[in-house]
Amino acid sequence: MITKLKIANFKSHKNTELSTGNLTVLTGMNSSGKSSVLQSLLLLRQSFKKGRLSDGLDLNEPLCEIGFGEDAISRFATENQIISFIMEGENDENWTFQFDAENREGDTFIPNIGSRNINLGKHSLGILFSNDFQYISSSRWANVNSYPPDSYAVKTEKQISLKNGQGELVAHFLNYYGENREFRITENTILHPNNKSRKLLDQVIEWEREISPRIGITAKPIQSGEFEIKYEYKGGGDNLPIADIKTKNVGFGISYSLPVVTALLSAKKGALLIIENPEAHLHPRGQAKLAELMVLVAQSGIQIFVETHSDHIFNGIRKSISQKKIDKDKVKIHFFELNNENVSINTEIRFSDNGRILNYKEGLFDQFDNDLDELLGL
Repeated sequence: MITKLKIANFKSHKNTELSTGNLTVLTGMNSSGKSSVLQSLLLLRQSFKKGRLSDGLDLNEPLCEIGFGEDAISRFATENQIISFIMEGENDENWTFQFDAENREGDTFIPNIGSRNINLGKHSLGILFSNDFQYISSSRWANVNSYPPDSYAVKTEKQISLKNGQGELVAHFLNYYGENREFRITENTILHPNNKSRKLLDQVIEWEREISPRIGITAKPIQSGEFEIKYEYKGGGDNLPIADIKTKNVGFGISYSLPVVTALLSAKKGALLIIENPEAHLHPRGQAKLAELMVLVAQSGIQIFVETHSDHIFNGIRKSISQKKIDKDKVKIHFFELNNENVSINTEIRFSDNGRILNYKEGLFDQFDNDLDELLGL
């Protein structure tokens, strides 16, 4: 597990240090550096998956698109043109990656000037480069009639996404693993209280019902060789017909949340998940229940990085701390903002045992209170 992340001279980050835990939440104003934190990890993984990490940093495809060297280097790195990513883990493990961005304008590859003998296989931090990893971005597939197949990515690499975290393989993934023993839910705390089945698909359906009650889900191949997700709604009475509905005709939030819920429930202990804006297109109750699921998964021994703008996600985590669903020390929430020089700075938000904020920051999910004060003339 990654316990600390240090970023230097990358985009808006001049010298950023983050403590990280089972559940690490990044929040704050737009363009304050949240996504860049996640990109530091994604860049390392995509460079490794392309067999290039020992030589340098590949800035584009398949996980993220940075552009060129001048887009990656911090505008403040006038003397030291070295981009640095440092990961620390348990048992005093650490990796330092350094890349020389000097005179790399127009280049999509930045040479590595750090260690060229990185033993990924024998390092606990190597989870970033393993198959026990999922990235679900904010630009995920939704409301489409068919999803592509990729047997190697799904069956060997066990991935839900290949390109930019779009979740485009979720139908193939659920078709193959939905009732497969390999992804049976082992943690009792994660099982939805309405269904004690340990099958992945059964649990995905139950947690999706927190977003849309009485929904059913099937994932199956179609004649084109692709896969489709079908949704069905059963009425409240036993004799009422089941409505069979294609993805494009259901609420956007249902299919948009499906890769997120699937990634959370299929993660094995020790896995690493990166999830952007899990709350997108969801009703506040759905957002709160998704926060609960993330908490239960994180408490079970899985590391999750989440970028969010949702006060319902934030307050759901606070409520879970108060209810002892997750150890307070396993939650790390960082609030990002830009200083007067437009450099990213972050504040770690601390909580009491009952979820109360101990170091409030202006702009930290306070808009509802501010608007209510104005409405009431306070």
